[in-house]
Amino acid sequence: MSSSKSAIETPTRAIKPMTSRFLYTRAGGRCEFDGCNDYLLEHEPTETPGNFAEQAHIYGFKEKAARGSEPGRPSAEQINEVENLMLLCPECHHQVDQVAPQDYTVETLRRFKLDHEARVFDLTATAKDRDTVPILLKGLIAGRPVDVSDEEMQSAAAPNYIKKRDLKTIDLTGIPDEPDQAFWAMAARAINAKAEAVQEVRTDAGKTLRVSVFGLGPIPLLVHLGARLNDKLDVDLYQLHRNPKSWEWKSGVGEANYVTNRLAEGEGGGDVALLVNLSGSNSLDVVRAAGVGDNVPVHELTLSGQETAPTFLNTRGDLERFIAEYLLVLARIRKEHPPESRLHLFPAVPAPVAIALGLHRLPKVDPTFVVYDRDKRAGGFTQTLEIS
Repeated sequence: MSSSKSAIETPTRAIKPMTSRFLYTRAGGRCEFDGCNDYLLEHEPTETPGNFAEQAHIYGFKEKAARGSEPGRPSAEQINEVENLMLLCPECHHQVDQVAPQDYTVETLRRFKLDHEARVFDLTATAKDRDTVPILLKGLIAGRPVDVSDEEMQSAAAPNYIKKRDLKTIDLTGIPDEPDQAFWAMAARAINAKAEAVQEVRTDAGKTLRVSVFGLGPIPLLVHLGARLNDKLDVDLYQLHRNPKSWEWKSGVGEANYVTNRLAEGEGGGDVALLVNLSGSNSLDVVRAAGVGDNVPVHELTLSGQETAPTFLNTRGDLERFIAEYLLVLARIRKEHPPESRLHLFPAVPAPVAIALGLHRLPKVDPTFVVYDRDKRAGGFTQTLEIS
């Protein structure tokens, strides 16, 4: 009787073939350690097919092993179930079991496993005709470089599938960030080059190229980027939400609504100014202080029924309603001013709105945009780029 009881309670290291299949499938054949993601069914240097994975236990296989004595350890019959297993590369397996097991609790490894397997599930659920080319513009924000990971872009773009090999990165962090025309001109040229490269990405016959744009940089350059993306593209814009940090649009229709006001009359014809007060609020005084004459009419596009703040933009619906109001403003300006006019643009907006300002300008009928930027080093709003 004693030997029968021992046979039931003593686990075997032999993992059932079906359990292994489930684990490999859920992991996508990749290491589930957070930040590793190595492909384990191929020898990387030689690209020779093979199985280089190890099936690691979350709760230790033995009580004296790493995490073997933590509360909730499965029974001998359940210790080798897929819920207690992770697919790891040998290096990561050694790290969690031998090098620093105290740093990798059951809770931590479960989170690694669940996050990885959820990502694999989402990626494999995307349809083959939903490819999207990511465009990443990164500049210095408050003097510091910012970046977006592949995982963050894919999570935001789902169910579209990010074509990482076609990623177009516009890296402006190496350009000295000075409030002068040399900076704006150099950065605009870098954007132009990448925008032209986007047009060279091949798609299936008759299929519109879809692009997903992630922008973090000076607002005038984001406006310029939008103007360089043409109407032959299917463009998705994304917003960095700070709390919690994520590039995914929030669900629902959103609460932001918009209204346009006329702040100053003018002689008609000639130049016109537009304040876009969304993330913050600027007055008519900043327009005049920037050298835009007293006879120039000034419009303001702002939030309706709520205070301006950086956190107003949360959903795709919030962005779409802005675009609808902005198109009405442009139509009104086209009606009142000839194409040879200049539109002086003062934006206090989040990144996707800045890109939309350029994206929805009609080059053949809308005035030349003169874009201003607020920079404390320059003492206020200064003229940066002209978009014609």
